[in-house]
Amino acid sequence: MLTRLGKFEIVRLLAQGSMGEVYVGRDPILGREVAIKVIQASASLGPEARERFAMEARAAGLLNHPNIVTVHEMGEEQGVLYLAMELVKGEELGTLLHTGTLTPRDVLEVLAQVCDGLAVAHRHQVLHRDIKPSNIRVVWDGQHLQAKILDFGVAKVFNSDTTDEGTVFGTVNYMAPEYLQSGRPDARSDLFAVGVILYEALAGVPPFDGPSPGSVIYRLLHESPAPLPPTAFMGISRDIQGVLAHALAKDPANRFQTAEDLAAVLRCAREAGWRWDRERPTMAIKLKRGSEPSLEPLLSGPSQAPPTPPRGIPRPAPGAKPAAKPTARPLLQPRPSTAPRAFVPKPDFVRDPFTSERGTGSGLSASAAAQRAATEVRRDVLETTRLQLMQALDLDPANARTHAMLLVTLYRLGRFDALMQVLRGARQRGIPGDDLLGLPRCRQMVDEEARAGRLPVEQHSEFLDYLGG
Repeated sequence: MLTRLGKFEIVRLLAQGSMGEVYVGRDPILGREVAIKVIQASASLGPEARERFAMEARAAGLLNHPNIVTVHEMGEEQGVLYLAMELVKGEELGTLLHTGTLTPRDVLEVLAQVCDGLAVAHRHQVLHRDIKPSNIRVVWDGQHLQAKILDFGVAKVFNSDTTDEGTVFGTVNYMAPEYLQSGRPDARSDLFAVGVILYEALAGVPPFDGPSPGSVIYRLLHESPAPLPPTAFMGISRDIQGVLAHALAKDPANRFQTAEDLAAVLRCAREAGWRWDRERPTMAIKLKRGSEPSLEPLLSGPSQAPPTPPRGIPRPAPGAKPAAKPTARPLLQPRPSTAPRAFVPKPDFVRDPFTSERGTGSGLSASAAAQRAATEVRRDVLETTRLQLMQALDLDPANARTHAMLLVTLYRLGRFDALMQVLRGARQRGIPGDDLLGLPRCRQMVDEEARAGRLPVEQHSEFLDYLGG
């Protein structure tokens, strides 16, 4: 284990993945603990991978905001690239959603803060491209919530000299349709991911779910999510349903255009009596800018002389009593719910149920056409996955799990020559077959090949000799 990187003393291993490790380190000069992200064996990295790591540091180093993790230092020492950053306490948002710890009002505030951080990043021409619950940590000091956006590791600086246009990074469930189709995201793609998290937090399930990446992508591109259940509106505006429809619009031109706009609407929606003007979705934001009237009186309740509501917000009936303000629950007290709330992780590699089917007429039936489209989308996402895994192998050539995932991907694509090259590469690096079989999908692939024999005879024998013994 490493004991020191630059001026930092290594305290313990915090997390480990195919792309590197994260350690808790200590700055002996300032006496503070930091998180140190490292990539081992940097001498074997290609120039593109090294530049991407450096770009991550430069991009994140531009950002200084309470809702973005702070980057302290980047360096290289003894064949190790490292990035020292703020050590964030608290819990992952995904964990809090899984346990039902956050109330709907808490969720809206957390995601509004995420938008606050994204607004700063977008003003610096930096996209995150992988906004999801595991990349958001929530800190609770007993009185206030604070959200922190982690890992701008796949961020792209607009107009960067290192271009990866057309290459998709991120997690399928949270990707915007235009990003999946073109590989060219913009700020509104990050905001789409915020909308996905909001739906997931309020409904208890992702808006675009499915048994495989292909089926998830098909629904992202072609289907609208189901309406929120009645339990989703506890203590918040029912117009959050309309806000979600706007945030999850397939066409980015029909979404919120800036993170500031979405943040303001999310905070307004924390009040049960707030109503959203669907014809002018950013009315709430315009009212808060410059010398125009503020919405603060609406958020804090009526005073002795209630102000005239701004245009687009219904006027209360004469003599009507204000709605009781929901009682805030402590962050760490799970809320009651009539429906189970489960955090559904991103799907792993699984075989799709889609099959080719002919209709009774001269062309494909509607069902078969949809299935064919889904299959084509699935091939697209598998190709994207293949490219990502190859990049991961460039960073960590001896990682058994990455080899196994790449083997499964190539097998699903039917690229058997490439599959055998990866298999032989793993053998040359001394990776035992049992280590590859530690990935359940790899074991399933071997069982399938033993039954179906899709590989040519010579390759089939070599494949099973290494993995099937």
